[in-house]
Amino acid sequence: MDIGIVSSRYAKALLKFATEKGENEEVYRSLMVLGDSFVRIPMLRDTLNNPVLDDDKKFNLLNMASGNTKSECLKQFFRLMIKKHRISMAQFIAQSYVSAYRKQQHLIHSQLTVPVALDESTIERLKKLVKAKTSNEVEFVVEVDPSIIGGFVLEYDTYSFDASIRTKLNRIKKQLLANNNKLVSQ
Repeated sequence: MDIGIVSSRYAKALLKFATEKGENEEVYRSLMVLGDSFVRIPMLRDTLNNPVLDDDKKFNLLNMASGNTKSECLKQFFRLMIKKHRISMAQFIAQSYVSAYRKQQHLIHSQLTVPVALDESTIERLKKLVKAKTSNEVEFVVEVDPSIIGGFVLEYDTYSFDASIRTKLNRIKKQLLANNNKLVSQ
């Protein structure tokens, strides 16, 4: 069976169960941490799939990688995944849950990349701007990246707006190189 379909079904079932128990937000936060753990620690997937590792250790590892969740729903779900041999899908299930939760809550994930830290009032104004544009609640993440030199990069939903100085300088550089190549070939 297709991993995407199975992951989506497990995620939807978990979302329904967690919503009924009033733990859907806690599960969301924990699965965001788990997803990030898979990205930051590539060996996590291989370790969880190791047949030598007993079920209790797999459970403890999953729980720790999810930030030691307080959600009983998620703990039960981890045990179910282990029992049903779906542990290899943990990362995909986490991603599917995050997407399903955002859809359920009408929540847009937005990332703003800036060269220096912004004050809270500026962040709130930008958050309101995205909220007005999308008519959804906004989960706003601000990342400081000095390499963009100035300006900003704003991404949300399928929209991306890059107004960074780095990108503008790269465009100018490409134009200069293209013009230089035309002159040399003449």
